[in-house]
Amino acid sequence: MAGVTLRGIGKVYDGGVRVLSGIDLDVADGEFLVLVGPSGCGKSTLLRMIAGLESITEGTLSIDGRVVNDVPPKDRDLAMVFQSYALYPHMTVRENMGFSLGIRRVAGDVIAAKVDEAARLLELTKLLDRLPKELSGGQRQRVAIGRAIVRRPRVFLFDEPLSNLDANLRGQMRVELKTLHRALGTTMIYVTHDQIEAMTLADRICVLEGGHARQVDTPTGLYGAPDSRFVASFIGSPPMNFLSLQPQGGTLAGDGVSIPMPGAARGATLPATVDVGLRPHELGLLPTEGGSIDAVVDVVETVGWDVHIHARSGDTPILAQVDARQARGLDHGTAVRLWAAMGAAKLFDPATGKALRFEGGA
Repeated sequence: MAGVTLRGIGKVYDGGVRVLSGIDLDVADGEFLVLVGPSGCGKSTLLRMIAGLESITEGTLSIDGRVVNDVPPKDRDLAMVFQSYALYPHMTVRENMGFSLGIRRVAGDVIAAKVDEAARLLELTKLLDRLPKELSGGQRQRVAIGRAIVRRPRVFLFDEPLSNLDANLRGQMRVELKTLHRALGTTMIYVTHDQIEAMTLADRICVLEGGHARQVDTPTGLYGAPDSRFVASFIGSPPMNFLSLQPQGGTLAGDGVSIPMPGAARGATLPATVDVGLRPHELGLLPTEGGSIDAVVDVVETVGWDVHIHARSGDTPILAQVDARQARGLDHGTAVRLWAAMGAAKLFDPATGKALRFEGGA
């Protein structure tokens, strides 16, 4: 096992196209770190730089304290699992899993033992003599992971490995990957654009935007204390609501809106207008001690026990996630009053997008 350290990592392609800038990151030995962000943010490029499949333009990359900028991929002792599985179609599961050891001239009995061990771990034992075309998508992905496991690398790299699976299989594979990490205890770096994957798998998450690392924290830390409007909007499902409101004494006010000012913000110097973030689950239809938002319903989505109420406060879209029993009788055009939980509001500077922090709290 090994830790991975990135200092000032940047990537500039020929022609001056910059995709990454100043990435500083410490991945602890045995940690499961997820790189997450929208398409084009540089997360897959960063993973490929760690793997040695992309050159490093700026900065240094160290694995277990050794700088590896110019070390070939085969000598970094990493294993990478790709989105496309990359299995050999003419080889059985057993042959696919043992192939990398075979080209390293590992003894046949050792290969067999390692393949059998990985197959047991991934519940592939009964499938070892099948060809990839005889497997489901989830089984193929487990074979691709098994091929990486048999090498016992110091670091596992995953590049959006679940994106080709349907929703149910993705959920199942998330559990299996988390169980695998606990069993192996090996450092894992995982790329995804799906923030639910990031939140459920990671020990820590690095949120990337436009080639910059915007925030690195635990899933709970990112969700509860985002550093910026971008992070707040990207992390959380359903996504956070934003209202442009004016501080008025102890209240954040707008047309038909009155939200209590967070306690730590009272008495602080604030911009004339602030962006106020509210999580959908912190909005309800029952009166509380918090503030209220007058809105008109656009669409009501039933998603099982919960209902998503898509509404508008003036021209601003609002999404509330409520108990289905509260939403009975609501339809397009229904006027509602949404109540925000006390302390739910998170404040952001509209000019910079940065979270407004105050002495004594957020």
